[in-house]
Amino acid sequence: MSRFKKMKVFMIAAAMMIALSACGSSADQAKETNTADSKTEEKDSSATAADSGSEKVELRFLLWGNQEEIDKKTQWTEEFNAENDKIHVNLEAIPEGFHEKLTVQISSGTLADLVQIAGDFGGEYFKDGLLAPLDSYIERDGLQDAWVDTLMSGLSYNGSVYAAPTSFNSGFIIYNKTMFEENNIPLPTNDWTEEEFLAAAKALTKGEGDDKVWGADFSSWWAYSLARNLYDGYKAWEWETGTMTADTQGFRDGVQFITDLYQVHKVSPTPTMAADVGGTFENGKFAMTIGASWDMASFNQAIGDNFEWDIVTFPSNPTYGQWRSPLWTTAIGMSADTPYKDECWEYISYMSAQNKVQSEMELIGLPALKSISEDSEFMNTIPEGWKPFNKEVFYDALDYAVDGVVLNEIQDEIIKYELELLFAGEQDIDTTLENIQTKGQLKLDRMKEE
Repeated sequence: MSRFKKMKVFMIAAAMMIALSACGSSADQAKETNTADSKTEEKDSSATAADSGSEKVELRFLLWGNQEEIDKKTQWTEEFNAENDKIHVNLEAIPEGFHEKLTVQISSGTLADLVQIAGDFGGEYFKDGLLAPLDSYIERDGLQDAWVDTLMSGLSYNGSVYAAPTSFNSGFIIYNKTMFEENNIPLPTNDWTEEEFLAAAKALTKGEGDDKVWGADFSSWWAYSLARNLYDGYKAWEWETGTMTADTQGFRDGVQFITDLYQVHKVSPTPTMAADVGGTFENGKFAMTIGASWDMASFNQAIGDNFEWDIVTFPSNPTYGQWRSPLWTTAIGMSADTPYKDECWEYISYMSAQNKVQSEMELIGLPALKSISEDSEFMNTIPEGWKPFNKEVFYDALDYAVDGVVLNEIQDEIIKYELELLFAGEQDIDTTLENIQTKGQLKLDRMKEE
């Protein structure tokens, strides 16, 4: 059971915070599967509905999501079921506690046929042989180059692809265009600098008390997520080597920059102050905030015609380059033990490689299919009811997005706690980084031993 305890830590950091606010497996299966043998087994073990000749194959699909995401995936699944007389997919949608549910299914040998996977936690399941490689299906259908290239590394292991991407998200700056223009501040561009970001944030921080308007919003979970790897190449841990890296100069500089936003520049409230701010970006309390494509629908609805706004990529630091954002990739894999691999693939390819679904994916994330994301018509089309915006930022943000294992036991229990003390001025940066490094390494060592 210790292996299953370990699995709980591979949470989807932002996806879970936003999305959850994101046929049984053999427990003694070998941890690493020979790719060639896996492909043969993949074909041989698939009992198709066509062979049985009559009743529909019933597939279970375990997934997470907020209500909007679940509603859209329910709609697409119902359309798939209606079009298919041999397969029926049943959703097991988990708004909260997805990983706990997944762990229970794995340990009890009741893993669903289809499982939603993210690029920042799927690797451990691939290594444990819980999901089947998809290479033979991808090659058969000519999909080797079908999806946005950046997304595939987190969905692969030992040369094989184990999940097909359906959507992705990465971070960018959302800014109040009206506020910039009224204060004669140049609008940000995709080549802007950290210095220009700070200048704008300072100029737009005005007022006192309930009337205060903040130049930047680093008062949400984004502050902790960005602090983990704000500057290129410097993050809190290296999972593969089992090493904490919070003692590097780059990590220190990133944490110091975010701390200075509160204590030196005073352009943003801290996360612990957020409840007392009395407003959000949507009602004009902040000139700039951090978001992802999942915010676009709700922001358009909440802001309406109150002011003009747009999005822009992260600014660049003169030493480290553009700030780094987590990359959230949502994908679908199939259980290694399901006897219905061919049927599972039909659904996976429907969701990940068909224009019908992928062209509508923008309502809950960015489409992973290249034929959609690289199409000029898609790039120039704004969803109905949305204000015009710089849509290219969605994909430009991939240039600085970072994929990697998310360790919530370290992120939430150690880093978040220590940074709260630092941001509030209750602890200095030396103590903070020493605590993160020392406590994190102890936790990481235990996790690696399990």
